[in-house]
Amino acid sequence: MVISVALLGFGVSGTFISIFQRKLKAHFYSFFTLFSLLFSFSLYICFFLSQKIPFDPFLIVWYKSQYFYLLAYYLVLFIPFFLGASSIGLSFLKFPEGINKVYFYNLLGSGGGALGIILIMYFLSLQEVLFFIIILSFFSVILSSFNLSLKSSIIMGFISGICALFFLLYPPEPRISPYKGLSITLKLPEAKIIKEESSPLSLIDVVEAPSIRCAPGLSLAYKGKIPPQIAIFLDADSLTPITNFQNDISNLRYLDYRTCALPYHLLNEPHVLIIGAGGGSEVLSALYHQAPYIEAIEVNPQIVKLVKEEYGDFSNHIYSLPEVHVRVAEGRGFIESTSGNFDLIQITLLDSFAASSAGVYALSESYLYTIEAFESYIKHLTEEGILCITRWVKTPPRDGIKLFATAVEALENLKIENIPSHLIFIRSWATSTLLIKRSPFTPSQVHTAKEFAKKRLFDLIWCPSLNPEEVNKYNALPKAFYYEASQKILFGDRDSFYQNHLFTVEPATDNSPYFFRFFKWKSLPYLLNTMGREWIPFVEWGYIILVFTLIQAIIISIFLIIFPLFFLKKRRIFAPHKLSIFLYFLFLGIGYMFIEISFIQKFTLFLFYPTYAVAVVMAAFLFFSGWGSYFAQKMKIGRLDKVTLASIMIIVISIAYLIYLDDIFLHFIQFSDGIKILFSLLLIAPLAFFMGIPFPSGLKEVSKTISPLVPWAWGINGCASVISTVLATILAISLGFNLVIFIALILYFLASLNFHLFGS
Repeated sequence: MVISVALLGFGVSGTFISIFQRKLKAHFYSFFTLFSLLFSFSLYICFFLSQKIPFDPFLIVWYKSQYFYLLAYYLVLFIPFFLGASSIGLSFLKFPEGINKVYFYNLLGSGGGALGIILIMYFLSLQEVLFFIIILSFFSVILSSFNLSLKSSIIMGFISGICALFFLLYPPEPRISPYKGLSITLKLPEAKIIKEESSPLSLIDVVEAPSIRCAPGLSLAYKGKIPPQIAIFLDADSLTPITNFQNDISNLRYLDYRTCALPYHLLNEPHVLIIGAGGGSEVLSALYHQAPYIEAIEVNPQIVKLVKEEYGDFSNHIYSLPEVHVRVAEGRGFIESTSGNFDLIQITLLDSFAASSAGVYALSESYLYTIEAFESYIKHLTEEGILCITRWVKTPPRDGIKLFATAVEALENLKIENIPSHLIFIRSWATSTLLIKRSPFTPSQVHTAKEFAKKRLFDLIWCPSLNPEEVNKYNALPKAFYYEASQKILFGDRDSFYQNHLFTVEPATDNSPYFFRFFKWKSLPYLLNTMGREWIPFVEWGYIILVFTLIQAIIISIFLIIFPLFFLKKRRIFAPHKLSIFLYFLFLGIGYMFIEISFIQKFTLFLFYPTYAVAVVMAAFLFFSGWGSYFAQKMKIGRLDKVTLASIMIIVISIAYLIYLDDIFLHFIQFSDGIKILFSLLLIAPLAFFMGIPFPSGLKEVSKTISPLVPWAWGINGCASVISTVLATILAISLGFNLVIFIALILYFLASLNFHLFGS
């Protein structure tokens, strides 16, 4: 949505300049400076206003006004992008002969910004980052004013200084949803935030309160105490606790009354790998169960620092114990790069119950829960090793069913026989835990698992030699949904089960890594008939908002592209090949964003950190597309024009990457982050270089004969990009990223055909 909002600003700027181009061009430097100044103001004002809009996605099912708040949010945040893009669009209009260079400078700055902001966010808070960008924009105002009179330059400098001082003294505060975990926890007696940190990975709040206790899915049979804890919240949700067990391991007995403690009863002194160590709860569980070697993986270095150093005394320095080895890494990436095997691989609860149940993560790509990921985990188990994965229990059931289906298909892909004997699945009132063993579970292990569940009032979902009367006994559901689903996945017509189920429970893959997406359009009539408007809380509002955003983007884009054509037509500046021009820039806008967004996801597997992948891929595409634009005028091979040549190269390189990219990643995945980032830039460079050629080349052709249509073409491209950023995600969820790239290549081919209709 953020990218869509940004590109909407670019699209609207093109339309605006098209309508008022004569006046704007006649007073270019004045308007260029004015737009720069307004852009600087809008960064502060629009963010401030956005925090006053009472939009809350958790309320969207109950109040239709929330859809209008979403639209208001969308439109308010687009204003800075509109003002900034207007300056760029004006430059295209003023200097048509230098379009390639202007576009090059624009993309060069954008690429630098994509990487630079990631570095800056390690040193500045969110408010300070906003202030830094505002100061940078005020410098652009002062630079622009040098083209005016000395008096104007002094006035602009004075205004910029006064405004910057005001913004520094009164920074806008971000509004946190009252339904997030942080807001709720702060209502506890004596609760207070004792530390706040930010980084590109997350905003971290450390909260202290006498009543904080966190033990997800704790058995109702447990009657003991839980030691004091402090809570770490990530982005105001996703709680991970630091526990003060006072150096007395017996105080951790409560950890044995959770579903994820089961594997420790089936293994003797296992070597453990914990993915998602967080505040250390699962590390404590491993210590309580006398694991001699613990590899703890945590993606956020700030959390490790909090547990290890700043709250080291409170945590009893668990991350400094000789048997605990903490690694700052992304879980899937670590698995792919390590050669070690483990007796137990444990994937912890990495999200909050509220966010998960509300469907917050429906649009989040997760490479931890794909078939390919499960295969990697199983390959890194010892012969008797166990993979343990814990998820929240939802109503109606869906997470656990999808998890079980993923495990079964992964085992099938690994050619493992007698798959039912390799699985044990249990649940409490809040969590479910799936165990996958590389070798079959022994009869004694199955007996131990049953006794473990019985003592703690946990329900069996699946295990070898399970009888129907043994399921759904303690935390009873209206029927044994999980057991029936496991039977159909293991022994029934699985494809028919997937197709007829109310939710999407087919396993996620690396090509479409949306494990948390469960919504099915064909189930909508049934949900509406049985639940009325209360159906959305049982699905995922994130996906619904995405669809609404797409509709919203299409309506706004059509209004801003088609409607202004009537004004242009009256001025008799319509080109004879107006449809070809329209389609050319439309196809380029969609194709470019389809490829860019798809490659962001593909490189996430290679770079491990999603934030880094976004920054590196965006920077590479922008930077090298800029160089493609710069050299576009000089490119020609025989009778091939530069657009045709670029389109052919884009298609050839993309197809080659679709075939060989995974193998390339596997070969280089063990290298350091710095080398992989450099290698990623080099991989993207040739593709991005050729992708930077068609757009400025098309603008240049339009400027030769119908120059008034240059900003309109700029607007078409921008508005097409608005739609494609959202559409790419929707298509990837249903069809996968490979097909999204293939569609983009078809669009580039069609664009080159349209170029020949209006190009010289």
